Amino acid sequence: MFTTALSSAPLWQPFLTHPVLQKSLAWIAGNAATSAEGIYELGEPGWFVNVHGYTTKPADECQWENHLQTIDVQYLIEGAEGILVRPVEQLGEPTLFKAESDTQKFAGTMEPSTLVALRPGDFAIFLPGEAHCPKVALGAGAPLRKLVVKIPARLLG
Repeated sequence: MFTTALSSAPLWQPFLTHPVLQKSLAWIAGNAATSAEGIYELGEPGWFVNVHGYTTKPADECQWENHLQTIDVQYLIEGAEGILVRPVEQLGEPTLFKAESDTQKFAGTMEPSTLVALRPGDFAIFLPGEAHCPKVALGAGAPLRKLVVKIPARLLG
């Protein structure tokens, strides 16, 4: 997992050098603020942006997920969101697998996890094997607007 502010480009650009990551982050910088909800294709099958919104909720009402072959770049446009993170091996067997979205779902856990707090302009990158539990309220539940870039891991070699 990697998390930082998009505006801190001089700090993260030396590390996120792959052209697919660079193009994904450039798309966010140029389009996030003005894009309507929906799907935006980025040029290769399975590589797209999903702009959407929802209301955050208590952590025990949120669902753990993992992707086997997809990298998530989650960027917060408006609002605030917590995302719990832990190695997928610590969650046991998946309760559901959706092949069309490469998503494993897991039962909740009360085990300690890392909490990533996203504010507008922040992004987090989750690799396969890094289970994450989005939609967590930071305080009272509140609406947010975000986008997720879905990158097939094969595009990064």
